[in-house]
Formats: sequence, C-alpha cells, structure tokens
Amino acid sequence: LLYRSIDSHTEDKGPIYNYRVEISIFFIIYIIIIAFFMMNIFVGFVIVTFQEQGEQEYKNCELDKNQRQCVEYALKARPLRRYIPKNQHQYKVWYVVNSTYFEYLMFVLILLNTICLAMQHYGQSCLFKIAMNILNMLFTGLFTVEMILKLIAFKPKVGL
Repeated sequence: LLYRSIDSHTEDKGPIYNYRVEISIFFIIYIIIIAFFMMNIFVGFVIVTFQEQGEQEYKNCELDKNQRQCVEYALKARPLRRYIPKNQHQYKVWYVVNSTYFEYLMFVLILLNTICLAMQHYGQSCLFKIAMNILNMLFTGLFTVEMILKLIAFKPKVGL
C-alpha cells in the first residue's frame, strides 16, 4: 500500500515511479502513532485490572487505601546509605561526578554523539569522513574520561 501510494498520480493518470515520496512520512508517522496508542490502551487496561484485583484483597479492611499506603511506607522505610569518600582528592572528584551539571554535560555529549553517528551516509566526502572520525575519537576520549572519573570517585569493588 505504501509503494502504491508513493507511485500514485492524479485520478485519471497511471502510476509514476516515486512520484510522491513525501507520502511515506505520513505512513511512518501513522503506524508509529497507532502502535503507541494501541500499546498504551493495552497497558492501561492491564494496570486497571491489576489495581482492581489488588483492591479486592483489601475489600473487608477497615483502613482506606491511603492509610494502608502510609502503614506500608512506615514499615518499609530504611535510612539511605550514601557513599561519601574520606580521601580529599577522591571527594573532589566524587563531588564533580555527582553534580547535576556533570550529568547534564554527559547527556548533551551523548546527544551530540548520537547526532554525529546519525549524520554518516553513503557517498559522503572524504573531508566529512575525516571530520566524523575525529569527532568519534573525541567523543570516545570524553566518555573514557567520564569512566575514569567515576572509577576514581566510586572506587571499584573487587570481587563482586
């Protein structure tokens, strides 16, 4: 159906090869949206059914749902254990690695790397290929620096 739509012409004329390529974008978007919509309906139905079955268990309980959740939370509460290094230099690296700015920086680097990988194409020029190789090496180096910083900050545990 997609290929016939791409080749279609006006009402009284025969098909022309790849006459309306832009119609393929409509088909792709339509299929993706319908797939997500149907999956969301299915997941929503499963969740609602699961919640109803869970509520049946507490039908004769004197506590309402909110009170039960409070009791459950109080029983499961545990103090958070946070690793903070004692070594001064390691603490500085740990502080940087745990910062929000570092996380955002790494996220931006991942996005830029993904864009660079997506830009490669067949028949690219030699200059473009060299630039992409340099960028790939740069990103590999930056991600290696991230790994080393995190190893310094969190001390790898031997014998997991």
